[in-house]
Amino acid sequence: MATRYAPASRTQNYKYAIRNIVVEAKKIEAQGKKVTYLNIGDPVLYGFQPPQELIEANVKALRDGHSSYSPSAGIAAAREAVAEEAKRRNIRATPDDVIFTYGASEAADIVFAAVLEPGDEVLVPSPGYPLYSALAMKIGAKEVKYRQNPKNDWQPDIDELQSLVTPRTKLLVIINPNNPTGALYSKETLAAMLDVARRNGLIVIADEVYHKLIYDGVHAPMASLAGDDLPVVTLESLSKNYLAPGWRLGWMTVTNSQAMPDVMGAIRKLADARLCAPMSPQHAVPVAMNLPKSYLDATMARLRAQRDVTYDMLNRIEGFSCNKPQGAFYAMAQVDLRDGELGTDEEFVLGLLREKGVLFVHGSGFGTNPKDGFFRIVFLPDVETLKDVYHRVADFAANFFEGKLSLAK
Repeated sequence: MATRYAPASRTQNYKYAIRNIVVEAKKIEAQGKKVTYLNIGDPVLYGFQPPQELIEANVKALRDGHSSYSPSAGIAAAREAVAEEAKRRNIRATPDDVIFTYGASEAADIVFAAVLEPGDEVLVPSPGYPLYSALAMKIGAKEVKYRQNPKNDWQPDIDELQSLVTPRTKLLVIINPNNPTGALYSKETLAAMLDVARRNGLIVIADEVYHKLIYDGVHAPMASLAGDDLPVVTLESLSKNYLAPGWRLGWMTVTNSQAMPDVMGAIRKLADARLCAPMSPQHAVPVAMNLPKSYLDATMARLRAQRDVTYDMLNRIEGFSCNKPQGAFYAMAQVDLRDGELGTDEEFVLGLLREKGVLFVHGSGFGTNPKDGFFRIVFLPDVETLKDVYHRVADFAANFFEGKLSLAK
């Protein structure tokens, strides 16, 4: 007898590799083996903490009784602070163009729901953050992947991007710095991508949640290049730039909202329906927007050292290669699987987990070909931990390429 309680079909292919792979790690731990987790980008798990000024502002808000619902778009002081900080980065926006959300993920969810009908298309980077694939699938829209070239520091091909546009394309997602590759796009590359959006009437989602975490080069805010006609929805949060992921506070800043009044109406309607973002962290936002640049100095010094040891040690392992990340705290490395002859990226990651207790995420979880052997590393642990990890990876790789172990379970 068939059950009456069947899940919706849209959930059948709903995957989130970053967390799904943890199931296997828990099995390993249940066998008494220690696992070093380098799969999830949570800085707090690795000893980072939000600036003390933000913690104090959040605690003060709670002590002052700010535990009610906030206005759906967020409290006025927070929206004003975000708009003012945006102007300092040449992003045109008013407080009315700012909407606070339950993390930047909810902001993306709201925009997708406000714009896309089933069958519509959204351009997403490959590799890219799997949230966007999941959101499209939930709506019944189609994700269309534009490639980033590992042989060109994971930069996109503008001609390919243009070739993928169809009459059903509605959104262009750009992640800069990129998760999972750590790539940073130049001002010229971004301008060319935005021109594709402008020519084809697309709305741009500018995912810039790591824009302060830059090692090399300069971050160009996408909305600063939008002119006065291209709608750009910039996504930010306290999670990464301010090291407070568990506070679950993000926001969208809409540039050129006047170019899409009906969409803005739909976005506000959806924001109203879900009530509001967390209240007390909103009171920390004016403080966050006015912190001196030096608040990240110690964080960036540590991250740079961890980035460098990751790049140096992985590239010394025979059969491995890795681009040097310019931003965020991820590296996208590659192991030579001989076009799949030796297995898939997921099989390699699981083999490494079982043999050495090291957890990465397979590249196909971010949209790469499983035969290509890519995997993402979160280099948030301290340098000594990372050195130990990469020594274990090197030992595993040596045995693997010598045929002393197989990727089969």
